[in-house]
Amino acid sequence: MSFGVPVIVLKEGSEEVKEKEARTQNINAMMAIAETVKSTLGPKGMAKMLVDTLGEITITNDGAEILKKLDIENVSAIMMVNVAKSIDEEIGDGTTSAVIFAATLLQNALELIEQDIHPKHITHGYKLAADKAIKIVKEIATKISKDDDVVLKNAALTAMNSQDIAPLKDFFADLALKAVKHIEAENVFNKVNNIKIVKAKGKSLKDSELISGVYIEKEKVNPSMPESLKDVKIAVIRKKLDITKTEFDAQIQIYNPEDIQKFLNQEDQILQDYIKIFKDLGVNMIVNNSDISDKFGAYLAKEGIAAIKNVGEKDYKSVLKATGAKFIDDIKLLTENDLGYAESIKFEKIGDNEYTFFEGCKNPKSVSILLKGGLENVLTTAEISLNDVLSVIAKTIDTQMVVAGGGAIYMELAKKLKAYANEISGKEQLAVTAFALALEEIPKTLIRNAGLEEIEILTELRAAHKTDNDKWIGIDTITNTIGDNYQRGIIEPAALISCLIKSGSELANLILRVDRIIRASGAAG
Repeated sequence: MSFGVPVIVLKEGSEEVKEKEARTQNINAMMAIAETVKSTLGPKGMAKMLVDTLGEITITNDGAEILKKLDIENVSAIMMVNVAKSIDEEIGDGTTSAVIFAATLLQNALELIEQDIHPKHITHGYKLAADKAIKIVKEIATKISKDDDVVLKNAALTAMNSQDIAPLKDFFADLALKAVKHIEAENVFNKVNNIKIVKAKGKSLKDSELISGVYIEKEKVNPSMPESLKDVKIAVIRKKLDITKTEFDAQIQIYNPEDIQKFLNQEDQILQDYIKIFKDLGVNMIVNNSDISDKFGAYLAKEGIAAIKNVGEKDYKSVLKATGAKFIDDIKLLTENDLGYAESIKFEKIGDNEYTFFEGCKNPKSVSILLKGGLENVLTTAEISLNDVLSVIAKTIDTQMVVAGGGAIYMELAKKLKAYANEISGKEQLAVTAFALALEEIPKTLIRNAGLEEIEILTELRAAHKTDNDKWIGIDTITNTIGDNYQRGIIEPAALISCLIKSGSELANLILRVDRIIRASGAAG
């Protein structure tokens, strides 16, 4: 019996792409994604107009938002988008830089492969370079105090430099910093969702304001309920306030008119019992996760008790946190200790929507930003930008480590990695150098998007990084000058750089290890 090369039998219609062609396909798809967002990087980046299948138009230069809207079929490109999304979720910024870095790593790897360098040496070299780069970031990053408002504001301003709200960046940096300072002191990033952004059409972005309270897009159950309340005791419940219907067919025999009235009185009594519980505890506001019938709403209104119903999980959690209330399923077990408190509650119309506003709450750690603007597109773009800025400030407070932006950190890392490459023998040395050049692609893109001569400026930046004291030399593309970007206040959280390096290199190595694409019949690209 003879043994030959094993044969893989694929179902008819399957496609198989091998070796060089497989890698080239994957890398080209990822380069295409990078080219889509490259021009958005930096203060002078361009915007993209995105049109969905319904004809809805979004104009944005936010890399994360653009990637979310792209309809992508290539699996490798989808993986790149997912990496960018994870960075956006973990840090709140840096998605465009991450995509540029990962794609350039792969492009540089492809050039090495064409020089007959095996992917194994490249992936090993990339791993060495990534580990070294992350170690360098930790060594050279500047430690700050979480109470250093100047640095925190500068981090916010830097995050907004490339956003559409950049003309109002100073105003929004102050607003965002005040909002973050209102929430918990530990693990701030995980509590950013305690800051609720409410969009309101009308006026301009400059009229946006921070409010120590919670806005919920809900109208009161009955129009006769009070328009506003003072010294409010709040019950947050999960109970349908209506007559409970039986789960099976029931037959009620009524022999005279008095029996009808008796039956209706029994129904009313159930509702009245609930009303009595609320009144005895002094409750004058009900937040219900479930439904409230029109009949019960009318009863509540008659007693001067306000209510909102069918409140979603995110909203009722905001109310619980802000007011100090406890969630109750059984109204009969409701006690004084379960109630929340607010100095006032108002029902008001903002733009086209009805809102319930809780102000002067027990726990001021939950706040709202009332975002105002003339156009829906302007409000949406501002909301996206503001969410990013809040996340960046929170991450900076949590980690208390920052670096200089404007390409400074990437130029310093590239310099140190090139020196590190000289210490390595073998083909991995070429991969470490390729890694360093991929980091330089980020400042190179910043320079290009500013309309400057990239080779000339990049050469100047390399020359400027002579000693460790020059580590924060970068390009300010607003003034088109080279200098110490830390002193200029161009600052980013160090965690962003570490996350970008780790995620980008892991994705590149994963793609480089793929030497065959087997696509089932009918599978997408």
